[in-house]
Amino acid sequence: MSFLKNCRVSSRRPLLESDPEASYFIHSVVLENRSTEGALLFESGAIAHLTVEDFSLRRLSYNKVMDAFACLGVLIPPLPSTSDSTMAAPLSFLVMVTGCTLIGKLPDHEVYRITGVQFVCLQAPNFEDDSLSDVRKLLSSGAFYFGRSTLTGASYDLTVNIQNRHLLKAASAGTDDIRLRNDSGLDFLWNGSLMCPLLQWGIKPNDWVVFIICGSFELCTVYCGAEQARMGIISRVSCRRPGTRFHARGVNDRGYVANFVETEQFIYLGTSVASHVQLRGSVPLFWEQPGIQVGSHKIQFSRGLDISLGAYERHFMHILSHYAATAIVNLLGCKQGEAMLSRAYQELHKQSSFKNSIPQIIFDYHSEVQSRNSKGLDWLQKQIDYFVLNWGHFAALDGRNEQCQTGALRINCVDCLDRTNAVQTLVGVQLILPRMLNSLNVGIRNQQIIMNRFVDGLRQLWQQNGDQVSRIYAGTGALGSGRSRLRDVQRSAARTIQHSFFDTAKQEAMRTLLNQSNLQGWTRLVTERYLPRRLQCLPPTLLSNIMHRYNEFALPHTLRVFVGTWNVNGGKHFRSVAHKHESVTDWLLDLVNTVKPEANWGYRNPSYDDAQLRRPLDVFAIGFEEIVDLTTSNIVAGSKPTANQRDWGQFLQRHLNRDVHQRDAYTLISSVQLVGVCLFIFVRARLTPFLRDVATSSVKTGLGGAAGNKGGVAVRFQLGVTSICLVCSHFAAGQSAVRERNEDFNEICRRLSFPNGLNVLSHDYVFWCGDFNYRINLSGAEVKRLVLQSAWSDLLRSDQLTLEREAGNVFRGFQEGPVRFAPTYKYDLFCDDYDTSEKARSPAWTDRVLWRRMLLQFPSTNENGVLVMNRDSTSANNPYPSHLVIYNRAELKTSDHRPVAAIFHIDVHVISRDARRKVVLESLRDYGPIDAKVAVNMSLVQSISQQPVALKDLPTTLFRRFDFIDDLKAVGGLTKGVVLLVHFLTADTALLTYENAKQASVAAEFLNGYIIPWTNSIGLPTMDGGYELHFTARLYTSDRLTDEQTTETADSLQWIQPLQRLVEIAEREEAAAQGQCITSDIFDAVPSDIKEAANPSDEVTYTDLEHRLPDVSTLEDSDSAEDDCLTVPPSRKAPPRPGPPPRRPPAPNVPVSTSDGQPLSDVRSMADISGNDRSIEQAALLPSFISYSATASPEHSAATNHSSPSGSLLLPEQVDFQSVTSCLDLLSVGDETMSFGPNELNRPASSSNLVEAYGVSANLAGLSAVFPPADGRPPPLPRRPAPPPPSAPFSSSTMGESLTNQQPQLHQLSKDDPFSLVGEESLQLFSEPGTSSVNLIPTRPAPAPPILPTLPPRPKPADASD
Repeated sequence: MSFLKNCRVSSRRPLLESDPEASYFIHSVVLENRSTEGALLFESGAIAHLTVEDFSLRRLSYNKVMDAFACLGVLIPPLPSTSDSTMAAPLSFLVMVTGCTLIGKLPDHEVYRITGVQFVCLQAPNFEDDSLSDVRKLLSSGAFYFGRSTLTGASYDLTVNIQNRHLLKAASAGTDDIRLRNDSGLDFLWNGSLMCPLLQWGIKPNDWVVFIICGSFELCTVYCGAEQARMGIISRVSCRRPGTRFHARGVNDRGYVANFVETEQFIYLGTSVASHVQLRGSVPLFWEQPGIQVGSHKIQFSRGLDISLGAYERHFMHILSHYAATAIVNLLGCKQGEAMLSRAYQELHKQSSFKNSIPQIIFDYHSEVQSRNSKGLDWLQKQIDYFVLNWGHFAALDGRNEQCQTGALRINCVDCLDRTNAVQTLVGVQLILPRMLNSLNVGIRNQQIIMNRFVDGLRQLWQQNGDQVSRIYAGTGALGSGRSRLRDVQRSAARTIQHSFFDTAKQEAMRTLLNQSNLQGWTRLVTERYLPRRLQCLPPTLLSNIMHRYNEFALPHTLRVFVGTWNVNGGKHFRSVAHKHESVTDWLLDLVNTVKPEANWGYRNPSYDDAQLRRPLDVFAIGFEEIVDLTTSNIVAGSKPTANQRDWGQFLQRHLNRDVHQRDAYTLISSVQLVGVCLFIFVRARLTPFLRDVATSSVKTGLGGAAGNKGGVAVRFQLGVTSICLVCSHFAAGQSAVRERNEDFNEICRRLSFPNGLNVLSHDYVFWCGDFNYRINLSGAEVKRLVLQSAWSDLLRSDQLTLEREAGNVFRGFQEGPVRFAPTYKYDLFCDDYDTSEKARSPAWTDRVLWRRMLLQFPSTNENGVLVMNRDSTSANNPYPSHLVIYNRAELKTSDHRPVAAIFHIDVHVISRDARRKVVLESLRDYGPIDAKVAVNMSLVQSISQQPVALKDLPTTLFRRFDFIDDLKAVGGLTKGVVLLVHFLTADTALLTYENAKQASVAAEFLNGYIIPWTNSIGLPTMDGGYELHFTARLYTSDRLTDEQTTETADSLQWIQPLQRLVEIAEREEAAAQGQCITSDIFDAVPSDIKEAANPSDEVTYTDLEHRLPDVSTLEDSDSAEDDCLTVPPSRKAPPRPGPPPRRPPAPNVPVSTSDGQPLSDVRSMADISGNDRSIEQAALLPSFISYSATASPEHSAATNHSSPSGSLLLPEQVDFQSVTSCLDLLSVGDETMSFGPNELNRPASSSNLVEAYGVSANLAGLSAVFPPADGRPPPLPRRPAPPPPSAPFSSSTMGESLTNQQPQLHQLSKDDPFSLVGEESLQLFSEPGTSSVNLIPTRPAPAPPILPTLPPRPKPADASD
């Protein structure tokens, strides 16, 4: 191997066709690694670890393919999600690093940047897959890094930050078994899925594969006298929600946000090290910026705030579980979409259970900097310094941990790039660097010169880090940072080009790299929903066995779905007064009344009685065609929301909530429009918190796909583990345009796509409605005659859609209910007459509803370990049942079409986690060790005397001939098992690798004691009776204790202990990501005649259901610039908090007292008094000690008084936020619209009351004025305090002296949580003399803050009067 290259790949030498042994040739690949003994053998889809002796005998039969610096794993190109395959893909590739650059050397490791990779096919020599070119380009882009230990040359894990490495020893124990890791490093491991094939065969990836991160690594050397300091910045981009700038925004349902980056600033000085971590990430709401973004970047919300709270809280729970505490620094501006996004962010934070434990600093970066230049950042710096000072940083001197960081700032703007870079640089250079140098005892005579060296070097590192992170997410370097205006314009144009033409391929490459699995196709898609993600590394046969028993842990619940379609002929005809007696509720709510079985009109399922039919529906999917006139201007507008869409949404929601309880009203989940095609999805409020992966898509089919006058829109979501897709489309018109309509359908099926590679057919249920425009191949007179006779069967024989479906041209696999109603097209307006115009169009069933359901069938292993599909199994006989209940049309005459609707009762599956854990553990025990290997010890004995032949007397290659290995495979397969490869553990012990562990278990029992005659006497003395070969077989596990391990030892469940731990970790991780389980009562609607909630403890979501959006009447047209703010939420009970993380983060206590001097500790004890024993006076004091933890900069506060255009139909129109004009006005920030009970007082107090933290005195009377008086009216804001006298100015030097003189406080470190401390003293903030404070989190007190000078009032901008 060449210098510095640690790996070598070799492939088996092809045999000549004339060679008699050519029939035995099987292509195989061998991987060598300098730091690991032996080699890895890839053959027949299996992977085995060859011993040094075995590989030395095989080496001559292999040719070198390449030398490489490192191996990243095995890449398996995914099959389409609609394919039905439980086996591995036919091709897989070994990913090798062929180019890298040394970035820097640190005391114990080196860091390399990957610049080139190559793929080696494991099934065929010299095969290249062009579909992987984008993945190769992504890995070679210079954004990926790996580390190598300078002591051993082994892989060094860069995913773990320095503090975790020192406290948890993650460098050794943490990476021993990647499946059992539970640290934050897994969030930044980008080749974790490439290790799944190795884990499947019991291979430890850390012995062969390097761990890579995506992000940035910058390093420089600073000379400190006789010593050299290594200062650097490392940014780790999360792999949980990857993507490019306009393809990945906001949060997903598991709580992961786009562009989430952990940035660590560190300094190595001799044997000492100091580090500090900051976070950045997209705003944790469901928002996006669709379309081509040129100039203005319009922001739209894909979900309303009332159904976003669960994901929001899961996101911050994830942060708190890894970083102990956090504070939000919101840098969004006050113009256009940013203002709307910022308001929604603040509103959702107020609703969350973290509103008092996680402070939020609101700072309009652009306005502040433009008005005051760099001085505008002084206010923000003082706010942030409070948290940085309390949380500290990590420092280890001579290997001894001196202090640790107990919290991390979370900073965001829109892209989390340019403004975030500037603020993180401010924190790192101005606030963190002096304290890190102080902790490292850097102090000599020329201290100012040394300090300047560090500052200059660190600023350059932060600028390079910002450019690199920006290239990953946006395609160019960062903007601003002192660069020229021309350079910023060039980079902005480059970002637009990058998004429009290149980011789609990059996004797909990220998905291919990260979404690897041992399963493929449809089976993989379903398994990922039913089983925790961490279990996807198990062998595919084992996963199939588990899924075969899905009915034991997936509980079915009935979901009632309404699917309707109506071509409204381009207007707001519901406002027509021509027929006041008609109501849309005849179509939406009273469809059952339109069915008349005695007149053969409409279909009604006879299995359902009236009581079942009258039950409220759960989901309404309402599709419209021609919701706007198909004019040129509307077609050019494309999918832009219109006023008609808003008006129809308001109109529908008002009528849908006619007979429902206010706690269970219908909420608009999503709405998508493509010119005239529009689809609304309404769901009962109690079901909305459990919806997952809501996504929309649209496809144009008009004018060859260029225009949206024809096309389709779709909305998909997941409830429980059941996926549902609802499609509304409008096909080509014309009596003879059958082929064009078929092409429209196929084009929509092909191009309609959702995130993660999903398409229309990748769902359990598909409901497809719309104006399909299929006609009847009869004359108009004949059709009318048959309609009068109700001869529906005769008409259907000539129906174009029926004929095309029978021919298999369209809607293959779809079903339609019995059509027992008159053709729905074309009518004269406001009457029952078919078309009487000159065209006299023939009546037709153009408006239809069809559906498709997927059968869940999984093969399982029989007694011999062979996968079989049991057609009589429960999984085959109990697929997803779907029952059509009603199928009919409604008589609404305001359009030339009649609306059509169908009602379905379908089964959705909800996982029982306890039952799933039981099934998984039972399947693991029944399956056996996942290595699927049998160790066969071979002993050659004389047939007559039964005397064994000594091993030293046997030729070395006696058992390694091709003919013997082929015979050994044949004997091993006598039990119907398939032997994939054979290699040798010792000279007389062979390891047989089977397809699955079940086959290995059966074969081990069969081969133990098996005897075969030995016919090859070459190299052996001639004996009467010849020789026999005796087998001693046992199951083999890679983590066995001794070579004498017996089959009973392998079956003693020692091998299952790490798998049991894996199951427990996977279940806990999945529970945290999915939130609360769905209970059966959620599927039962609340009766409308109940005035109070049936069960006061029925709190199944994070949100109080009374605090959802009131109705769609508040929806805002995105074209309008008026009334775009959020509405003031009504008073409600505080939302229930989710389960606590392993440790709650420390929050500074807020020392408050009542106006009469009563301490808060006394009031808190009152919260524990029952309502019957509490006096009126005591109860009146309770709401007066809750403060909303939001701090807004002055420029932001002034700008929030101006409205900005709304970009989402899912947000209410207006909300009022009480802003502060400076940090001194925090005393007046209170949540006066909310009432609080005793549970709320037990929460941590707000840690953003910086007034008291900085020692600013407050008038108790002014403090009591913050809280609402007894009559409920909010009091006026207190007057702003006068500025301090000129004799006591506040300067940065005063701050510096205070910080310099303060000695760092050391704490005992916790072994369980690297960011937590034990034995801390309670945090006592400075307050007025005579007042007392209480520690609201007794188990996690925070360290005492320093004594800081008095904070002066925030100076107003010079142009504030303008």
